[in-house]
Amino acid sequence: MLAWLLLSLASARAGLARIAGLRWAQIGRFDLAVPAAIAVVVWAAAPQLSRDLADVPFWAAWIVATAGIVAALRLLPRERRLTNTEGANPASGAGARLGRLDAIGRLDTIGPILVVGIVVSWVLYDVLFWGQTVHFYDLHVYLDSASRWLNGGQPYMTAPVTAWPAGAGSDFFLYPPPSLPIFAALSRLPDGPVAAGWIGLLVVCAYKSYRLLGLPRIWSVALLAFPPVAIGFESGNVASLTFLLFVASVRTGGTLVVDGLFKVQTGLPVLWLVRERRWRGIVAGVAAAVVIVAVTLPMVGFDSWRAWWDGLGYRATSQTSVPAMYGYSFAQLLPGVAFTGLSVALVGLALLFRGRPGLAALGLATIFASPALWPHGFVFALPALLMLESGVAVWLLLGTGAFGSNMWILFYGAWIALIAARRLPSGRLHPLAGTDGPWPKPMPPPLTRRSTPTTVER
Repeated sequence: MLAWLLLSLASARAGLARIAGLRWAQIGRFDLAVPAAIAVVVWAAAPQLSRDLADVPFWAAWIVATAGIVAALRLLPRERRLTNTEGANPASGAGARLGRLDAIGRLDTIGPILVVGIVVSWVLYDVLFWGQTVHFYDLHVYLDSASRWLNGGQPYMTAPVTAWPAGAGSDFFLYPPPSLPIFAALSRLPDGPVAAGWIGLLVVCAYKSYRLLGLPRIWSVALLAFPPVAIGFESGNVASLTFLLFVASVRTGGTLVVDGLFKVQTGLPVLWLVRERRWRGIVAGVAAAVVIVAVTLPMVGFDSWRAWWDGLGYRATSQTSVPAMYGYSFAQLLPGVAFTGLSVALVGLALLFRGRPGLAALGLATIFASPALWPHGFVFALPALLMLESGVAVWLLLGTGAFGSNMWILFYGAWIALIAARRLPSGRLHPLAGTDGPWPKPMPPPLTRRSTPTTVER
């Protein structure tokens, strides 16, 4: 009976992989999935099309910019259009870097329209979003709360509220006390340089995260415009920093423990270290966390820790009166018991996966388990999403899941990528083409008549 269940599960996962791979949509050399993906992305972006950028309709700017960039790519010299199989190991070396840099330009016309069109839509949406009157709200919450604490006030909530705070200056700190001294020091510096330096740090963290995932430079730069990430920049949220600590844990597992010093839910992936028996990472992370707490404790005191914990409770109570505080979280739609139960179930499901997929799955679990979820939280779906075999499927999800509540599409699509049988990224459109997926391991050189097969650890 058990053998039959395992066989059925393996068959179902293989079938899902075939569907998600989109090879069935190819007729000869023509890939029907590409124009279909373009149509779906346009449909998903429909609410944005009527918006204006400096009196230019979104749809017009989208078409003109996409057409201009695609035309420019088509004019690239042919000798620069290297493929991943022309004279270089696809996972490393100058040949691979050039091949990836020109990944769009070497395709036919329809492929660049999909990829360039999606990136252009991100940039246009970011321009509209940055046109708002309020910037760096989260950063100002950090600075103003820490300044209030430095002046003898309370940075954390002391009672539930029934309305959204009037501004960042009257909002409350949510992170554990060790980060208070840092923001308190920054609050004494001029606002302009602090904001510029902080946003610059977040951009560097995001870029480094993408590079650690194995993305080439061109895609690492392009994904800086990805709305969930760019919205985090605009608000000054620490999400890019916590994502970097999450991504870096494949190399240095202790960063997962330190991640928990920012947000409670970002500490969930620590379970991956236990699952993988990475005891050194756990010891190193715990040691680092203990040092951070010990160094800051004389400055913040035990009362700040109690105030932080009480503040989280007041925040949870306030959410029932001010539903906007939930953001996109399912905690708004589900009873507390159901939300907790589903969160635990998703963590349990994530722990069924081993290795890199297991870490990516726990990243997804942190999204659902967030009691308050904002766009920048969806960046944790990227590692799992990039495990899809089809590059068209990856871009379809990145395009349709870029705006508003559609970002939940990233979460669902990423689970499909994990549950489906594991297949290597394929097709020239895939951002990780030529590797074995996120956090890539060295790949063997292309086989020739004089070479022998090389065994590579998966």
